[in-house]
Amino acid sequence: MQEALWLLSEFTKNDITWILDQGTEQQVITDTLIIHEGDDPAAIIIVLEGLVGVEIAAVSDQLIAKLGPGELLGEISFIEGRPAAATIKALENSLLLVLPRQILEAKLELDADFAARFYRACTIISSRRLRERVAVICQQFKDDSSQTGVLTDVWSRMSAVTESFKEMLKRADKEALRNHDQVPASLCDEIEQGFQQFVLNINEQIGDGASSDAGLSESIRQEIGARLQREVLPYLLLTRTAERMYAKPRGYAGDFLTIDWIYQNNPQGVGRLGSLLDRCFLNLQAGQAVRNRRGLLAEHIHTALEQASGRTAQITSLACGPAAEVFDVFETLDDPTRLRATLIDIDLQALAFVSDKSDRFNLRRQMELVNGNLVYLATGRQQLKLCPQDLVYSIGLIDYFSDKFVILLLNYVHGLLRPGGKVVLGNIHPKNPNKALMDHILDWKLIHRSEGDMNRLFMASNFAQPCTDIRFEQAGVNLFAECIRRE
Repeated sequence: MQEALWLLSEFTKNDITWILDQGTEQQVITDTLIIHEGDDPAAIIIVLEGLVGVEIAAVSDQLIAKLGPGELLGEISFIEGRPAAATIKALENSLLLVLPRQILEAKLELDADFAARFYRACTIISSRRLRERVAVICQQFKDDSSQTGVLTDVWSRMSAVTESFKEMLKRADKEALRNHDQVPASLCDEIEQGFQQFVLNINEQIGDGASSDAGLSESIRQEIGARLQREVLPYLLLTRTAERMYAKPRGYAGDFLTIDWIYQNNPQGVGRLGSLLDRCFLNLQAGQAVRNRRGLLAEHIHTALEQASGRTAQITSLACGPAAEVFDVFETLDDPTRLRATLIDIDLQALAFVSDKSDRFNLRRQMELVNGNLVYLATGRQQLKLCPQDLVYSIGLIDYFSDKFVILLLNYVHGLLRPGGKVVLGNIHPKNPNKALMDHILDWKLIHRSEGDMNRLFMASNFAQPCTDIRFEQAGVNLFAECIRRE
């Protein structure tokens, strides 16, 4: 779940608690009108997760900006006391925090320190947006033929690769028509290899490393990415897995059901090519990493069991999703009472999924399922009483969170662990070869972190030390930072 911590980084812990207490969470579906140009907004709105678009009447039917988690909506109208200057709509299913204007005005009047921090946050956000708009305008009006040349050159290369892959798919479709909707196995293998190479080419041409190449600006990367999305997305929408990641029906790409499908690795889709493309997608390095991390976390749980020395091992999973690694471990135990698992997730459907499975395996007594908001838990708004834990971990959580919140979360975890207990946090590494595909085609932008980033976060937290160890799953996409609470 993406949380509004970029904005909240300007505030103290007490400020955050007050904002969360006074605000109301509101789920909105795609195309919901949030603020209408010319109206007087009755509230300040923080985007907790999802994506919204900004439009103005003078430029009809054209987005002038996209705003994501941590963005503030309606703040200019609030500060100026004038009607909204733009219309804002949800571009995807989103979660908003609505803070009533009257409540905020009263707080600002009574608390001068809070007011200073609030107005500073507004100033920083406005300044950043202005700089971004100026950069876009400068790029648009820059009379530099070399930019046009670079764009043409990069797109020429990517267009050729894209057309080659599409021709391969046309051939597969024709073969399926002749063969009772079945694509020959040899051609399936060829297409999978072609898709792998195509995705690697995207990363090489417009991935993060490509931005340092001479003449390849961010605007060119975005333009090439948008063109590729128009060319490739219709094919990926035939798949079961990539389609769900793009649609984000639970508000984010890696929800419990998507992760379970990746674990199952059972390609499905629509039409003659859907299941073939789903197989290609599931076998990318990112999909392999998801399956690999399941086993790596099971190893950590087994280690916690060994170190418990006869007593029941206590573990907690943050944003548990389908919790497959926990069931894997229980399956190996002759005595399930050796392990007690607390599984926390904000998604009630995820918890229902886990609950049904625990009933089937008669494990309900060994699992405590908690509907918890990790922002609230980390900031003290929500309380959870747990005995000292041997292991607290998350698999695919902090990739959505800012550094400031990760440190808050680490402090919370530190308080949960017994002396000698271990925390394990997974994060996608910047060398992820599928990052450009995720960023530009699936609109699935995550925070990638290196070993140095993880050490820095642990040093800044109550652990006050670098990671005890950092491991990678076999695909080398996901790193897992470990740290042991000192005695």
